Amino acid sequence: MRAVIDTNVLISGIISKKSYPAKIINYWILNKFDPVVSPEIVEEYAEVLTRDKFSALGTVSMRLDFLNKFLSLDWVLLVYPKEKFNIIEEDSKDNIFLECAFEGRCDFIVSGDHHLLKLKEYKGIKIITAEEFVNLLA
Repeated sequence: MRAVIDTNVLISGIISKKSYPAKIINYWILNKFDPVVSPEIVEEYAEVLTRDKFSALGTVSMRLDFLNKFLSLDWVLLVYPKEKFNIIEEDSKDNIFLECAFEGRCDFIVSGDHHLLKLKEYKGIKIITAEEFVNLLA
């Protein structure tokens, strides 16, 4: 099962150890699904994770090292989207998740973002919450 994990789910999972996003982080590490990322998503993960408000998670270097190890797992698929979408006009940055999921032939996008969630599905890719994804994997 292939899935794109939105930045808000990834960061929430790192911060809150007893949450649905944290379970997704564990499932990612344990190879319970195939995470799919694009260079744009990796860039966003890094940009958000290095913000000052997340300094309690360690130095910038430590946070980037964690992210690098996390993304270097053998089952993480890096794709290079060929198509640009403009489906979510209210927050155009969210389109990178649709582009990645489409290029990576994903089954799911897991998000807490209301712009993505209100779509529910795009080109056969289901857009679901962290709780829904954990329930599918459990």
